[in-house]
Amino acid sequence: MIDIITSIDFFILQLIQSHVVRDSFTPVLKVLTTIGNAGAIWIVLGLILTLNKRTRKVGIIFLVFLAIEHFGINTTLKHHFARPRPFVQDPAITLLINAPKDTSFPSGHSSASFFAATYLYRYKKYLGVPAIILAGLIAFSRLYFYVHFPSDVLVGSLEGILVGIVASFVLQLFIKRPIKTKINAKKKARAEKKAAKARAKEEE
Repeated sequence: MIDIITSIDFFILQLIQSHVVRDSFTPVLKVLTTIGNAGAIWIVLGLILTLNKRTRKVGIIFLVFLAIEHFGINTTLKHHFARPRPFVQDPAITLLINAPKDTSFPSGHSSASFFAATYLYRYKKYLGVPAIILAGLIAFSRLYFYVHFPSDVLVGSLEGILVGIVASFVLQLFIKRPIKTKINAKKKARAEKKAAKARAKEEE
């Protein structure tokens, strides 16, 4: 089964190398894969969220779960499976970036990125949509540069999505949506107004 998955992985990687890799794409994807190193772009975003009082809880929970996802889950899985990266198994390939020194499965870039995208989307869609696009591009960059197998990226992305969903539920325990509060206040005001009118009619 593992051999079949690896064969499919290499087939997809070779397709990307043959039909997608271009000198014009490489600089852009280098930037994308670099900002994804160690979840750098997402750490910066989380810190920015903590600076604003209104989003401080959002940022703190974001950073806590990002750390759990990276150190508690992703790193543990990497050590457990210890899968050699594709360029190690196929030394004929010429890498366009510095070779990562850790193991391949699952993709840390993908897991961190899709965790962030899921969490942000469930918090505010206008933040989540661009985050999803960025997460997808960062994940693809790992295939483009031949440092991860497609199955690494797939499992890493699913891992990140699951942690993002859990983190968003935790967030709901700590914050109240302003929109819902306003709606509830309006409903309460209307109910009180109706009750007052009903009492006035009874008194007449």
